Amino acid sequence: MALAKSLGFHDKLIEITLERIRELNSQKSPVKGFIQHPIEKESFRLIGRELGETGFSTSELNIVKRVIHTTADFDFKNTMRFSSGALSAGITAIKNGANMVTDVKMVEAGISKERLAGFGNGRVICFSRAGFPAEKAVGTGAATQTALAMQKAAPYINGAIVVIGNAPTALAELLRLAEKGLVKPALVIGVPVGFVGAVEAKQELFDSGLDFITCLGRKGGSTVAVSVANGVVIEALGGINANAG
Repeated sequence: MALAKSLGFHDKLIEITLERIRELNSQKSPVKGFIQHPIEKESFRLIGRELGETGFSTSELNIVKRVIHTTADFDFKNTMRFSSGALSAGITAIKNGANMVTDVKMVEAGISKERLAGFGNGRVICFSRAGFPAEKAVGTGAATQTALAMQKAAPYINGAIVVIGNAPTALAELLRLAEKGLVKPALVIGVPVGFVGAVEAKQELFDSGLDFITCLGRKGGSTVAVSVANGVVIEALGGINANAG
């Protein structure tokens, strides 16, 4: 039996294939509401009972509870701070498909890409990499590799949510870039941990005029940053109180 002639690389076939690819790329994943796991839901109930009355809004309180759920540390009730427009700015940015820029890979790894992708083309971006020689960072004018990572991320920061949980120097560099008018993030989640520079960097963020979520004092860290970032995404999905679970 004779075989049919090969289609080859016909112009029309290529055009149709590219059109199908464009159609797929233009389709957003469906945005699904957040369904809270029963164990997490019970944990939040217990946390809420122990917290008692607070001055936080419902959405802010959901994020504070998430941080306490992650850390088992009720000190965050007293140290968490939100700028007046923080959650509105963060939710709007997420719904518009904004990127999230992180200081370290641990924070990048912890943010839910699946939930974020449901809103569009937003990515989680981190330019920090293990093994980068400190002297190379210093040679660029950045104090550390995480500060250098902020410099490299600058083209992606306008309108993005910047999430810093590990490195006070990354937060300090971000604020320096913002003060010079080189970047304008939609929201800064700045919760670096430590004894050197963390307190000062977070206070500087508090005073910066940027929309922010932070925790004053030495405490913080990558797990706190991830909890806050995922909490903002969940609020964009409608919050934990708007869904059965």
